[in-house]
Amino acid sequence: EEDKISGYLKFLKIGPTLLQYVPGEKAGDLKTWLETYRYWNQGGLQNVKSMLQLVSDSCKNKQDRETLKLPELQVTPDIGLIHPLRQEMNYLESPASYMEWRLSKSTYDLAAKQKFQMAPSKAPKVAILLYRKHVITEQRYLYDLITMMEAQGVIPVPIFINGVEAHTIVRDLLTSKDEIQAVQRGHCSREPTYQANMAVCVDAVVNTIGFPLVGGPAGSIEAGRNLDVSKKLLRDMNVPYIVSGPLLLQSIPQWKSNGVLGLQSVVLYSLPELDGAIDTVVLGGLVGDKIALVPERVRKLTSRVKQWVALRNTPPKDRKIAIQLYGFPPNVGAVGTAALLDVPRSLENLLKRLDEEGYDVGDFVDDPESSGESLVAALSVLCEDSVISAGTKTMQAAVDAKIDRAKVGDETVAATLAKPGGGLG
Repeated sequence: EEDKISGYLKFLKIGPTLLQYVPGEKAGDLKTWLETYRYWNQGGLQNVKSMLQLVSDSCKNKQDRETLKLPELQVTPDIGLIHPLRQEMNYLESPASYMEWRLSKSTYDLAAKQKFQMAPSKAPKVAILLYRKHVITEQRYLYDLITMMEAQGVIPVPIFINGVEAHTIVRDLLTSKDEIQAVQRGHCSREPTYQANMAVCVDAVVNTIGFPLVGGPAGSIEAGRNLDVSKKLLRDMNVPYIVSGPLLLQSIPQWKSNGVLGLQSVVLYSLPELDGAIDTVVLGGLVGDKIALVPERVRKLTSRVKQWVALRNTPPKDRKIAIQLYGFPPNVGAVGTAALLDVPRSLENLLKRLDEEGYDVGDFVDDPESSGESLVAALSVLCEDSVISAGTKTMQAAVDAKIDRAKVGDETVAATLAKPGGGLG
């Protein structure tokens, strides 16, 4: 759908030019409408003034309309890349050309001359999806975000889009080390729309536009489509996908006193979770009619991005993972329960999958006596008030005591703990 919308927007650019060769009054009216929409779509103060002038002039008599000279259209590309050091230059229209400029010696020389702190060339490269309307309306927070990320050791790849092209940008103009290796090994294939000469390899993707990765502001007209497309895209890229941005419906004081409210919580937390995002960070909010960032929140974003990237580069055997199970209300046997779900078997499958992918799960997978039932029984022991109040140093002894009681046939203890080693692996 996004490809169709993108094609429609491109037609709006050339439609009026083609329609001048079509005779008739109605074609002229259609041309006027397309011209009007073209000014509106480009946005910006001067284009809005020109649009209103065009509408006014189109109401004149036919003879005057035929000699009408259109105001010059100020064009901002549908997709482009920005940087504080390029504010007086043209937008770069591909991530590859941006990275060529960003990593060049002349750019580092320019930064040194202007005392602009740049991230080192080996720093993590993070694609930042920005809202094109905010670029056109010259929202200062965009350049502040890039400046702070550079100073904190992250190389941003800031791509502005209309909102509907988010997943097509990730699909066609971004790649990752994992995706490159998967394609080489034949484990996945790229779409025909992928543009190798314009794409760059990134370590993470941050979406700041406030719309889902797939479907944009309008979502999708096909039920379930967003989930499937987003799942494949993020699985192939296999990099952290984070949703972060300023609150556009709340002031900073209101946010600090009341937290994230209403629709903003849906945009920042609910939808990103469905989209496949692994983290969300509020960056700021409104100050009057301007969007402003809170520096501490940008530091939090960059810190989390760097830690996520570092985790991705850590061998699986050295990663530490916590598995949380449901256990409410406490001390009534609710640990590891879930409606219509087999939690013990799910635990077994999860640990086996982790073992297959190189994680250290101890002897659980290799021990034929180990079971998810035993893990749940041991966790139930650790959740008892007396065990918790005694502290962590006594927890192993508490489990061992239950195992001993199970072995002598104590019916008040889960029988699964009577297995060798308690069935814990």
